[in-house]
Amino acid sequence: MSAEECVQQQKRRKRIWRSGEFDADPFGLPQHVAIKAVNPVERAFGFIRYATVYADAVTAYDSSPILGRFEWSEKMSAYDGVALRILPCDRQAKKFVAIVELSHRANEARNLVVYAGEDGVDASARWRAWGRVLRLPLLIEDREGTLHPAERRLGALHVSDPQPHAGANPLSARRPLTFGQSGQPRLWARRLVVGGRPLAY
Repeated sequence: MSAEECVQQQKRRKRIWRSGEFDADPFGLPQHVAIKAVNPVERAFGFIRYATVYADAVTAYDSSPILGRFEWSEKMSAYDGVALRILPCDRQAKKFVAIVELSHRANEARNLVVYAGEDGVDASARWRAWGRVLRLPLLIEDREGTLHPAERRLGALHVSDPQPHAGANPLSARRPLTFGQSGQPRLWARRLVVGGRPLAY
């Protein structure tokens, strides 16, 4: 489903982010990330996700000292976009972190966080950079946990609201230099031939 259709309008429960801060560089692909599981059950089994992000795909394995290793891979086309989310760091929500995440179209378990930090400016820059490098739409999460397209697109083009016309340039109303006040063309050829002033007025 396309970003214009609000990327499934999927609702999510607010997660609690306990994996600390990290920053994968989108301009240095492939990038390797290692992320502790956020889901309480997966955390109990000690799962850590080791993933490599390429320009056209993601390869990863989820490793647990108890349950073993589970490998998977996804083409980049399986992701709806790059999502920006704000998550609490504890149950009391006294501290928040901004995360940038590749949002999978069909399987939320295949989402992949590529940035986590307290600096909103850095998060916004990384969010846009990842979208630009991977050529994926930018998504943003609302307070209810629903993802929405942050930009409107027409194919590969960004679409924005029409801007008011600034008005005609006063210079555009001037007559061309080859015309006088009469609107008749100046006789440059006569001037060049006989050396006289052209009959421009």
